[in-house]
Amino acid sequence: MTPFLLRIAQTFYSEYGNELYKHTFVFPNKRAGVFFRKYLSDIASKPIFSPSVITINELFESLSEYQLADNIMMLETLYKNYKNIIGSQDTFDDFLYWGEMLLNDFDNVDKYMVDTRQLFKNISNLKSLDDDFSHLTPSQIEAIQRFWAYFMPAEIENNETKQKFVQTWDILFELYTNFRNELKENGYAYEGMMFREVADRAKAKDDIELGNGSFIFVGLNSISNVEYELMNYLKNRGIADFYWDYESPLVHDKENRASMCVEENLSRFPSKFNRIYIEKESNKKTKIELTGIPSAVGQTKHVAEIISNLLKDGYLKDNGINTAIVLPDESLLLPTLYSIPKEIDKINVTMGYSLTNASVASLVENISLLQKNIRKSGKEQAFYFRHVLSVLNHPLVMHTIKSDADDIKNNIVNFNRVTVSTNELKGNPLLELIFKPIEKWQDIPEYLHKILISVYNSIESEIKDKDEELNAESSRAIDLEREFIVEYYKVITRLQGTLTDSIDMNIDTYFRLLKGLTKSINVSFSGEPLSGLQIMGTLETRVLDFDNLIILSMNEGIFPKRNSQSSFIPYTLRKTFGLPTQEHQDSKHAYYFYRMISRAKRVFMLYDTRTEDLQTGEVSRFFNQLKYLYADNFEIEPEKILKYRVFSPKVETISISKTNDILNKLNRFRTGGELALSASLINNYINCPLQFYFSAVEGLKQEEEVSESIEASVFGSIFHRLMEVIYNRFVELNVTDDAINEIIKNDKFLTEIIEKAFARYYFKDESNVKTLKGQFYLIGEILRRYVKQTLETDLQFTPFKYVGSEHRIDESYRVNDSLEIKFRGSIDRIDLVDNSYRIIDYKTGTGETKFNSIEQLFDSSKDKRPYQILQVFIYALFYGKKNPDKQLSPAIYYLRFIFKDFDPAIYHQKDKNRIDKIENIEDYMPEFIEQFNSLITEIFNPDIPFSQTLNETNCQWCAFRTICGK
Repeated sequence: MTPFLLRIAQTFYSEYGNELYKHTFVFPNKRAGVFFRKYLSDIASKPIFSPSVITINELFESLSEYQLADNIMMLETLYKNYKNIIGSQDTFDDFLYWGEMLLNDFDNVDKYMVDTRQLFKNISNLKSLDDDFSHLTPSQIEAIQRFWAYFMPAEIENNETKQKFVQTWDILFELYTNFRNELKENGYAYEGMMFREVADRAKAKDDIELGNGSFIFVGLNSISNVEYELMNYLKNRGIADFYWDYESPLVHDKENRASMCVEENLSRFPSKFNRIYIEKESNKKTKIELTGIPSAVGQTKHVAEIISNLLKDGYLKDNGINTAIVLPDESLLLPTLYSIPKEIDKINVTMGYSLTNASVASLVENISLLQKNIRKSGKEQAFYFRHVLSVLNHPLVMHTIKSDADDIKNNIVNFNRVTVSTNELKGNPLLELIFKPIEKWQDIPEYLHKILISVYNSIESEIKDKDEELNAESSRAIDLEREFIVEYYKVITRLQGTLTDSIDMNIDTYFRLLKGLTKSINVSFSGEPLSGLQIMGTLETRVLDFDNLIILSMNEGIFPKRNSQSSFIPYTLRKTFGLPTQEHQDSKHAYYFYRMISRAKRVFMLYDTRTEDLQTGEVSRFFNQLKYLYADNFEIEPEKILKYRVFSPKVETISISKTNDILNKLNRFRTGGELALSASLINNYINCPLQFYFSAVEGLKQEEEVSESIEASVFGSIFHRLMEVIYNRFVELNVTDDAINEIIKNDKFLTEIIEKAFARYYFKDESNVKTLKGQFYLIGEILRRYVKQTLETDLQFTPFKYVGSEHRIDESYRVNDSLEIKFRGSIDRIDLVDNSYRIIDYKTGTGETKFNSIEQLFDSSKDKRPYQILQVFIYALFYGKKNPDKQLSPAIYYLRFIFKDFDPAIYHQKDKNRIDKIENIEDYMPEFIEQFNSLITEIFNPDIPFSQTLNETNCQWCAFRTICGK
């Protein structure tokens, strides 16, 4: 079918020819004007003067005596008036959310020319409603009364929210009036105010200076009251003509929301040349194809296949000028651009790229988080480590100062810096610029300007250094990055010139304003607007026609979009006073959709089938309407669902054979090698030989990270250190009740050693002992309680002789004639009680103090193998080898149990009726050594591979489970 704009161009050129320049064509958007000029130039046989082509918004602006006000300036003006009227001490930060909402409401009421005195009426006397609203219908008055009855003073006495609403509502008319008056005095206006001023003059039939010629309105639909008044004024003066893109029969269907404005517009503003609408109907129906894809980016990848097929079948003309990709979700712009086949060498993007999606915007966002969360400790200022890492890992920072950034990141991890002081972030000019604490919002513009200049200059230097190495794609990416930085610099300058220093707001609010301002900034892509494939948003499609349409994100909630805009004017009042409601929004989106597809030959609709978070995976209602209500009007293909070939193959058991290379690595644990086995490694092997292979043989471990809280391993290390320091004063001495009780009472001493232990094991800087605060103070107090209770437990054994703590074992151990291994370990504590040496192990968790058999200690098939007892047995084995004449008894202090009546001794439960306390571990050593030697022999046996455990309970907390697939 012939494009609507082409018919407009043909008709008016045939009527006016060379005189066409005297007319002004008014379109809903600029893109329509570009295509109109193209069609006009195509049909003109000779050069002609072009008519004026403007948008409806530009028409109002040209007729108004006011200048469009900056949004930030308006918020500041509104806030000042709000404070003056209500006498509130609210800061600008508190007001910002409400201010943005009120600006939107004021814009709405002006565009729809609402009687604001009546709308923002003081409701203290509800009886006056009948008189004041006598011009409304009974049903409208009833609706208003029902609404306000809910907020009557009798009902709000105990409801703070309702009270606040009514109090604010009562000042809205005065606020609205004062705000507008101040803007007028300065020659400014917001858009609705500017439009209303023009409409008021038109309604009063003032003599508005319009120049010569007429105005031809093309392709409008949902017109506001101000637009109606101006259009009606021009019609009555005989200098206006109107053309509506209502050719599709579907927009005339009264059951379709797209038809909401159709009859009214056609009757109010008829067309002079009706032949524009007369065209021979095509027998071919529009072909519609729906495809569901479980991915947003996956949709853009499918676009490439669609375009390639259209190209192959000859349906694309002039590099795709007759084809449009429509993006209701504009965040898919870049993935879409990257998915266009290389055969399409001309692309025109009408929607631009939002500055908020640029990498410089994410850098500023990271900097804002950095500055908003500065922490102070005495005179020192510090930044939260996560925000520091976010800045250091940002691409714009990384490529500039990579080595310095890496040094700082390593320092943060190595010394577990949860907060990083400003002194630790120096040494590089860019770092010193970024990590400079900001005290007040007035300092932010210059602060950001310096950072952006430094980053920009760094990119410039990179271009000069690598000019010959950069390919075309890299060069374009760098050019685009520079353009984004320049645009962001301009936004900061613009905001700086708007805000006054006297305004009361914090740093957070400034960054919110800056972020809001960048949302309205689009960086245009270069391209030939009248050739090549067209990529556009939904609004840009108005009045334009394409043979091929590819519409992405055809999901309910995206197209049509859910209206989440906040308003101070409730739905009931909006509807009563004729303000736009959700129904109006639905009507507009329905019109955009049905008009868009009305002349297309092929329509490809893609939607995301995933159901997650707020996304339902539901196809748009528009497709369902086509399928169930208008199927006869279209050729609808069976729906296709593209699925990823995701399958879960059978996980094969991993078994690592002991090759010569692996055996050589194992030999490092033999006597003379640089490595040694330990009790924990032996437990690892019993739990899972494969885990032993990864950790012990290959030396794999989890990447070290900053720990914000005290993890179990660090907690245990601190506790072990505390007990070591406490008892080291008693080496080879008898420990009495009095000595223990004195320590329990000495909180000053305990506080001192707790702080030192934190510095050593958590802060990793023994030279910088800090007073514990916040969560560290609380954990310190928990440790204090554990220490005291452990000492209370020790009272049952006094007097005893303290032998030592953290007794180091570094021994060779002969397993058999051909195998001798190196073993290292540390016994937490050794005491002499009566004639028995207690081999003590501290455990911060829970566990068993009894076992059934020696064999049980080595049995990995059991879910609750008492591995803690095995560990203390191993320590006793090696201590006993050095001290064969001493009687040894094992003991385990489980901190989770010590607040109960706890006995740390180890017991052998032979059967249900017999349980023996191990007074002398020598009685169990022959069987233990046999099992122990057998296990070590197995580890070094070249014929036994390292295989996965069969007990998956052991995999629950394994660091390697993602590798082996368990």
